[in-house]
Amino acid sequence: MRIGVDATSVRPGHSAGIEAFTYGLLNGLTDGPHELIVHVLNGTGDEWRQRVPSKRIGWSQVRTPLRTDNRIGRLLRRHTPRSAVTSVALRRTVNLVRQWNRSPAAGVDVTVYPFAAVPVHAEPSVIVLHDLRQLQPGLGSPGFAEVIRRNVAAAAAVVVSWPHPYEQAVRAFPEARDKIAMIPLPAFHAARQLPPTEPEPGLLVFPSSTAPLKNHATLLEAMALLPECRVVCPGPLVEPEASRLLARAASPDLRGRVSFPGFVSTEELASLYSRASAVVVPSLWEAASGAMLEAFSWGLPVACADSEPLLAQLEFTGADAAVFAAQDPAALAAAVRRLLQERQHYARASRAAGELLAARTWRDTAVDYVAVLDWVRSGRTGPMPRSSFAQTLLSGGNR
Repeated sequence: MRIGVDATSVRPGHSAGIEAFTYGLLNGLTDGPHELIVHVLNGTGDEWRQRVPSKRIGWSQVRTPLRTDNRIGRLLRRHTPRSAVTSVALRRTVNLVRQWNRSPAAGVDVTVYPFAAVPVHAEPSVIVLHDLRQLQPGLGSPGFAEVIRRNVAAAAAVVVSWPHPYEQAVRAFPEARDKIAMIPLPAFHAARQLPPTEPEPGLLVFPSSTAPLKNHATLLEAMALLPECRVVCPGPLVEPEASRLLARAASPDLRGRVSFPGFVSTEELASLYSRASAVVVPSLWEAASGAMLEAFSWGLPVACADSEPLLAQLEFTGADAAVFAAQDPAALAAAVRRLLQERQHYARASRAAGELLAARTWRDTAVDYVAVLDWVRSGRTGPMPRSSFAQTLLSGGNR
């Protein structure tokens, strides 16, 4: 099978979880016999080859206008009103201009789109719908929501990764039920064999982009109540939120205790996890928190917000975490103190959840994807293939 992957929506060093997902899936797919044609942003080919060092991939670099990851794009993103940024009119205009340079899809059997909020133009196509945040009042964008609805209708198959977004997708798109699959992922940055180190007292970690829904603002106000702690927040610095957070972190009550190092290497992230006392996840919405899954892998205690997807994640993994009201800094601070006081209990709970996911590899994930892609290539005859690991999670996981 000749598989196309349109990764032009993924900018190395800027795309957070979707970036890590795409690297992992491509590395898993290169273990199989299939030919891969991958379209990436012009000028990023060397970075992609470093992340996916396979000679079996044909790379195609595509020029994409109106990007938000360059200097001009960042300035526009920082100063353009949110009502305009999220509007249907702007999204339609941007997509129309970008389609002039759309990546070619000829010569492949099926094309995968790792990010469901960019228009699909290849047939047949498989979209990866990480979550339905764009359809949530107050969290999403009408412009992106319109794109997602059209993509779901046009795609030959839709893949989601975890039980909560899967159940949401089936409810939101009942007409597409028979073409929606759930294919779970490994932890993006699973535990490594490193020299044993004692946790650094009070060191908290929250790896994430600075998108507003990640809720760093509440975390920083909680840190003002936790003078005994410091927090490191690695991940892409997304405007306009990044500037506000950096300014708050420079305030006298937080200076020296809050760090936003930007995108870091996997080695640097592993070093952080190996030294951390705990992981904090204040997100208002996630498909499933990669930071939480990584914490389970490393056996680190977790404090997390009471947002619906995070609670669902605790349920399907059978994990225990110190849960706090998502937008209450005092509740977050109290949860961190409880977590550190009962660290051994929460660390054991994380290790138990980590064991459920420990056997899952990118190769396993790729095998499940290939089954869906082959189903599409063969004309979608018979029922859609289902991941056996997904059925484990849907039936109760670790409980």
